[in-house]
Amino acid sequence: MKRASIHLIFAAVALCCAGVAAYDGVRLRHAQHVNEAVAAVAAETAKTAGKAAATGAPRDEQGRREDGQVRLARAIALSNAGAYDRAGPLFEDLIRDGQSGEVARAALFDLGNMYLRESMGDSRSGTVRSAAMIEEAKARYRTLLRAAPDDWDARYNLERALWLAPEMHSTAESPEVKSQHNVKVSDPQSKDLP
Repeated sequence: MKRASIHLIFAAVALCCAGVAAYDGVRLRHAQHVNEAVAAVAAETAKTAGKAAATGAPRDEQGRREDGQVRLARAIALSNAGAYDRAGPLFEDLIRDGQSGEVARAALFDLGNMYLRESMGDSRSGTVRSAAMIEEAKARYRTLLRAAPDDWDARYNLERALWLAPEMHSTAESPEVKSQHNVKVSDPQSKDLP
């Protein structure tokens, strides 16, 4: 009886290990497929960075819509190549789809980065060409931080965008500095305290 129990436990453990191995194998196959597609996208993007965008959603060789990670890689490659007019709609499509929270957050972050790079143009001196692009970048970083408040890269880039284009609050809404400092405290012997 004892020997049969041990064999049964061993079989159950072996079956669990086989299940974990099969799951990891499926994930590895998916990762290899994504890596191959990303490499193909990078090669295609390098060839066609200056050409007009294709119409419709990108499709793989079987005619299916590309995986979110592959579409993100395509958008990043276009953005890095300077094809902002083609990369922007791809990022927006990924954000709108929202199929994977991780892919959508990465698309928001990279879209904000693209707007920030586009506002700076080719200038590395820190001069701003377009304040509207910086405002778009700030909006994307804020949207990302609402979804993932612990994203420190987005916080840093938002701070950088705020440094480039500070936001001024109108003086009509805030009281004068002098009136803020003239605060009177009631007498401690006052009778109106509980």
